[in-house]
Amino acid sequence: MADESGFSAVERDRFEQCFKRFMKFTSQGDEMSRTNLNLLLDEINSIDYSSKIVTEEEANALIQFKLCRLIPLHDERLLVKVCQTVFNFTARQQLNLTESTLLAVTEYLVGGAQRCQPWALPMILQALGAVVYENVGLLTKFHDILLSRRGILIPLIEGGATEEEVLRQAVQTLENMTIKVSGQTYMEDRYASLCFDIFMKLLHKIPTTRLESMIQCKVMICTLRGLQNLLAATKIMPSEQLGPLLAGVRTSMFHGISNIPVMVPETLHPTPLSNVEPSSADKTPTSPQKSQAEDNAKGQGNKKSKKRKPKKGKEQDGDQQGQPDHGQGQDDTKLSQAMNGLSVEGQVRGEQAVFRPAWAKISSSESDFSDTEGGQSSRYRSTCAKVRQCALACLHTVIKNTDKKVMFGYWSSFIPDSVTSGNSSQIQTLFTIILKDPSPKCRMGALATLTALLDGTKTFLAAADDSDQSRTAFTAFSTVLGSTVHELHRCLLLALVSENFPLTLTQLIKCLSTLISNVPYQKMRPGLLSRVVKQVRNFLGHRDPNVRVACLTCFGAVSAIQPPLMEVCHIIQPSRTTSLSLSSSTKDLPNPVTAIKTNDPVDSGFSSNQSPESGNLEAGNVSPGLSTPSPGISGTQTPVYADPLLQSQASQTSWLIKLCVKNITPQPRGFGENGEYYTEPLPVRLESLQVLAHLTKGYFPIIRNSLPILRDLTCKCFEDSDGVIRLHTSKLLDELTQALQKDIQALDQSDGAQRLSSTEVHQFWDYILNGPIPKILQRETHNPVKAVTCDCLSNIGADVFNIISMDKRILCITLILGLTSDEDRVVRSSAVRTLGVYVLYTCLREDVNFVADAANAILTCMADSSLNVRLKTAWSLANLCDALVLNKDDGDTEFMEDFSDLLLQKLFTTATHACQDNDKVKSNAVRALGNIMRYLPTRSLAKIPFRTAVEDGVKALVKNISSGAMKVRWNACYAKDILITLCSVVTDCKNFKVRINAALALGSPAERCHYGNQDLYLHVWESLIKGLKTAEDITDFAEYRYRDSLNDHICSAILHIILLTTQEDLTTLSDLLTKEDITVYFDRFKNSTKHKELPQAEEQLRKLESDGSLTESEKSVVNILIDLCRIEGNIHAREYIRRLDKLERSIDEDEEKEPEKTAFVQTYD
Repeated sequence: MADESGFSAVERDRFEQCFKRFMKFTSQGDEMSRTNLNLLLDEINSIDYSSKIVTEEEANALIQFKLCRLIPLHDERLLVKVCQTVFNFTARQQLNLTESTLLAVTEYLVGGAQRCQPWALPMILQALGAVVYENVGLLTKFHDILLSRRGILIPLIEGGATEEEVLRQAVQTLENMTIKVSGQTYMEDRYASLCFDIFMKLLHKIPTTRLESMIQCKVMICTLRGLQNLLAATKIMPSEQLGPLLAGVRTSMFHGISNIPVMVPETLHPTPLSNVEPSSADKTPTSPQKSQAEDNAKGQGNKKSKKRKPKKGKEQDGDQQGQPDHGQGQDDTKLSQAMNGLSVEGQVRGEQAVFRPAWAKISSSESDFSDTEGGQSSRYRSTCAKVRQCALACLHTVIKNTDKKVMFGYWSSFIPDSVTSGNSSQIQTLFTIILKDPSPKCRMGALATLTALLDGTKTFLAAADDSDQSRTAFTAFSTVLGSTVHELHRCLLLALVSENFPLTLTQLIKCLSTLISNVPYQKMRPGLLSRVVKQVRNFLGHRDPNVRVACLTCFGAVSAIQPPLMEVCHIIQPSRTTSLSLSSSTKDLPNPVTAIKTNDPVDSGFSSNQSPESGNLEAGNVSPGLSTPSPGISGTQTPVYADPLLQSQASQTSWLIKLCVKNITPQPRGFGENGEYYTEPLPVRLESLQVLAHLTKGYFPIIRNSLPILRDLTCKCFEDSDGVIRLHTSKLLDELTQALQKDIQALDQSDGAQRLSSTEVHQFWDYILNGPIPKILQRETHNPVKAVTCDCLSNIGADVFNIISMDKRILCITLILGLTSDEDRVVRSSAVRTLGVYVLYTCLREDVNFVADAANAILTCMADSSLNVRLKTAWSLANLCDALVLNKDDGDTEFMEDFSDLLLQKLFTTATHACQDNDKVKSNAVRALGNIMRYLPTRSLAKIPFRTAVEDGVKALVKNISSGAMKVRWNACYAKDILITLCSVVTDCKNFKVRINAALALGSPAERCHYGNQDLYLHVWESLIKGLKTAEDITDFAEYRYRDSLNDHICSAILHIILLTTQEDLTTLSDLLTKEDITVYFDRFKNSTKHKELPQAEEQLRKLESDGSLTESEKSVVNILIDLCRIEGNIHAREYIRRLDKLERSIDEDEEKEPEKTAFVQTYD
């Protein structure tokens, strides 16, 4: 093999000679021709096809024009050699056949399979399988003869095959027929269903059938791959077949690694997790370790000792990567005892040889088949491992194509729910493979399957709860789930100690990240996250960057946990006071990012200059920043950031921030000052930026004092040449500015928490606006960066915008207005959204020039072809109209006089047209339209164009109130009090929130004349009374919680129109109020609210009653209305108001009292 190219050239010459002789060969039909043809076939099959020596043109010509025509089907000996040649060309040379050649050779092989002797069938089926591979869409004419029960393959598989090799090749061919290729049609559903049934029978039959072991494994491999192909191609999962399918796949998962007799259950049944007493582990604290040790001992005792010693270098590397540091204290043991069997490291010390499986100490070279004595055994073990890999891949596909809720019922078959079941050798789960399988690919496949099983189960795991430790006769389902969650953590951490294969290690840490993202840690006992972070930190210096990325992903998952947990706060914070406080290390230094590099490395616990051969941190630096939670700390509680301990430690820079900054920024190479710097791989830098974004979003009060570091980091990263780095930097800045805005908005809260002042936030924005932001928005070629940076500018906040300098205000406004006409639609949508935020700032909405500029930009964007742009623009349009109404309510007559009627008319017309757009646009368009109607000055209504616009607008609102999406209807009800339509909605709409808003609109007119004539006024009364009664008829239980609110709002609307009642209305109401009694509703209304209009209405009615011109009928109506408004009979209205005011003052005084100091608040009832 020294001269591989020369070797290929020799074989190429041999093939060319054979090819030329073949193409010139003409059969005379005599024995001599047959002999020459036989010799030619022998010679062409003797060529070594391990390297590329045949062209596709030569292969197609030889197969189609010579082999399929010269050799008759009845001559089995020559037919078999033709099949060998076809197999060499298609499978070994991987040549693509033309469609004509494909049809010709398939017809030839099918004909041979139908009439040949049994001994020739294996070679024919082998060639046929190679030909149909990835060509099922081009061979539709052969589907019936190959895939039907009367065809070739199905009868052979179902019992017609007398030889094991025939069965194997038939199953292999059937598997190749199930492969779907993009761009090709797939087999019909009836054939797919038949293939699925055949594979299901094989899945249950083959493991218990007496076959030669290698044949059995290969048939199982083909069966599992065939099932996976069908599931991936058809995306169908028959519900009645799921249980049997999982039963067969689960059995195949453990093929070759268990001494338990193989038994394939008929089906698996979806059941709740088994009711195991969760406290059983407490009775024997050492039982998990003992059981695990016994399992490993048994597994090693049944195997012969290896003759070859593992290579020292590989063994040492693996030990360095996979084992934790031995310099840790005894805090782990105390914490692990509180976590019920979650101990990993505590038992590893001194007993690590017992815990480490045998495969963890074997080098990969020992799996080769070069050992003569053990070659057969090694080959069988490798084939068994392939069976397990295929079973896990098939299970992974099943999980991906099955509803999460359905799959959750089968968890107990694949995941242990207690320490006892997790350590039992009789109970096989995915962790049996993860912890004991000698094949790293199988372990990786099991971890990928477990990850898919855990992904998206947050809704189901929300029921998990292990906070209640009281023993009862009945084990609640939530407790069982809590025990399962603990076992998942325990087993994964145990695997983390043993694993040293980089790809598997990466998948393992990713699986931990998925678990963290779905577990409700606020309901779990503390310690789980601390243990995970402590173990994962050991791999931050791993030489494989993929492992380091997975570690950062895990930290990101921890940082993203909501609601905020005290345990996460302790994880984030540094464990001990540094020699350089933040006030002297960051705020007072010109570049805080540089300060991190020069800080004491002991504080951060990380060194970017670690040896790449080691996966561990130096002794003494294993767990800085990770303090064991005290007994008072509970995962069920949310941190109060005013807690003195948190505030004192929050003044220091978190170890996680230091780590991320070191990963993101260039670091000096070595200890010398030669000016050489290196940067981490791009995935490491991106993941570090995401971790910082998660930290900022969820735990900003803990890292608040690191603001200068984050500020300088973003400015530095915006100058990076990689667009992806700039994009993630802009996302970090977006989260950071949102957190700053929330901090400013919460300044008025007297909770004792330390917050940034307006001046500090002002300084931050000055720094940012003087830095990279203008350059990004003006010159950036990567449009997503520009779009996210626009979002950042929308987070300035009204308070800060008011105090920044005028030139900075003009800069922001100019940049945003310019970007509303950007070429990229994403940038346009972000810019117009930011404009919608700015227009509500007090200092800007009072500026008629800015409002006019914003209105023109919004009108332009409303005509955009992109739905997303129109959606954001409609929101901004509604905000703009809100600003107009606010100016009117504030009595800003100068603004109303200066604002152009022509521009107002354009806004009116645009909002009306938008009411006919997509539902997502409509919901804001109706809000804008209603606000414009509220704003319209009297002078505008006198103009004919505005009258037409108002009519069109009213029609649009009526249409949207009566139909469409609920959000559109809510906003339409707010928009305009169109009485008749609102009356229909308040009585008949099934959605109570829509009816509530309709009642609000019915109670909005300020004068009696707005309710129209007597008939319309009566219609409003009748509708409101009917709405009270129909509110009791609830067909959808989800609306029940809104019933009382609906009653209160309808009664409030009735009370409002009572206040507007005139003498002329009394006769109209006489018959209605005599017939309808709504006293019971008003009694409930008076008990549930503190409405000051009640005594006002009673006083108004008594004045009306004193009018001597009332008839007896009118006096009767007045008395009925007075009874409705009377409060507790004899209590005078003024006394009621006095008591009400006194109660409100008392409540205000209670709110002003300083709350009791505590470190926790309860998250859930």
